[in-house]
Amino acid sequence: MLRVGSAKRLHWTVIAFVAWTVFVWAGRIRNGGSVLLAASFLVLAAIAVWRRGRWISVLAVWTVGLWVVRTPQILLDDQSGAFKVVHTVLAAVSIALAVLAERSQRRAVEFSANAA
Repeated sequence: MLRVGSAKRLHWTVIAFVAWTVFVWAGRIRNGGSVLLAASFLVLAAIAVWRRGRWISVLAVWTVGLWVVRTPQILLDDQSGAFKVVHTVLAAVSIALAVLAERSQRRAVEFSANAA
C-alpha cells in the first residue's frame, strides 16, 4: 500500500480540513447532538492524520455526502434563520476544505508516482 507523505508534513489543506472537522463535530457532541455521527467524523479525522492516503479521501467523501444530504433538510426544516445560516456556513466551509484536502492528496499521489 502506498502511504504518500508518511514521512512528510501534512499539507496545510489537510491540517485545516482535519482541524475544522474536529471543531465542528466536537462542538456537535458538546451541544448535545448525535454522538455516534460525530464520533464517526472524529475517528475518521484521526485515522486520516495517522494513515493519510485514501483515509483523507474517505473523510472528504463522508463530509461532502453528509452536508449535501443534510443542508437541504436543515434549510427546509422549521428552524430559526440564524440556525440555518450557521449550518449553511458550516456546510460550505466543510465542503470547501474537503475538496481542497482531497485535491492536495491527489496531487501528492501523482507527484509520488511520477517521481518513482
